[in-house]
Amino acid sequence: MHITRSAPAKINLTLLIGPSGPSGYHELFTVFVPVDVYDVLSFGLEARQANGKQGDLQVKAHAIEAEANIVAHALHALERHIGWAFTGRVTIDKGIPMAAGMGGGSTDAATALLVGADVLREAGGPDVSTAELHKLARGLGADVPFFLDPRPSFGRGIGDILEPLPLPELPLVLVYTDQPLSTAHVYREFDVRNAGEEHAVFAARAAAEEARWREVRTVGEVARLLRNDLEDTSCELLPGVCEAKETLLMEGVLGALMSGSGPTVYGVCGSHEEAAALCARVTSDGLNCRVARTLGGE
Repeated sequence: MHITRSAPAKINLTLLIGPSGPSGYHELFTVFVPVDVYDVLSFGLEARQANGKQGDLQVKAHAIEAEANIVAHALHALERHIGWAFTGRVTIDKGIPMAAGMGGGSTDAATALLVGADVLREAGGPDVSTAELHKLARGLGADVPFFLDPRPSFGRGIGDILEPLPLPELPLVLVYTDQPLSTAHVYREFDVRNAGEEHAVFAARAAAEEARWREVRTVGEVARLLRNDLEDTSCELLPGVCEAKETLLMEGVLGALMSGSGPTVYGVCGSHEEAAALCARVTSDGLNCRVARTLGGE
């Protein structure tokens, strides 16, 4: 069965970091939005009952081993859960930068779970429920459940408890760097630099932030609420992050923020025309910039 799917990236409009739990994950409050930057995954898969035998599965991602691994992990997790085996090949054409805070590995993993479930169904195998897919996704990473149904959403828990949030479409500029940031490294450094926050204090902070987001109706209101608790830590590890943010603010974006653990920085613009003009200016100054927009907006 041959299937090609586009897997969108994400940005975080807000990311509040709470205390870490027994699993090692921090409690989060975030606002996720998908953006029109994509990886393209090509699946040539067959599924059969395993009967104790493993399938012959190959995943290629233009020598990006980590991306290939998480797709393979997703399909193998589905195999173990259902008791069927996949045979075939998956190829990943990367359009989302690696280790950039935009969820490239997570969106690929979620896409693999969804396609794997489709292949199983077509082969006469068992249906995999939404709840089962969500559980498998959570086991692969905190951001993976969002990409099973990517639309503007609140994210709570470790980011896996999701609630759709109506938001306007946002014209964006994205500024990339060639220097990646490890999410695990950023969180370790964040913990070193910040005293642990009590759960009740974090819950109150998150509730106040949620109330503000529920009132948002315009692009300008979105821009005024941008916040990321990890930004200062990432800027210390990679000063170019805040330099890029400052450049965008000086160029007149409505608001700018680092996405996730970075280092991608985005600017919210008043229109797509303004975004295109701004991106052309900063590109001529040596920044790696592209125009984008959020998906699923009203």
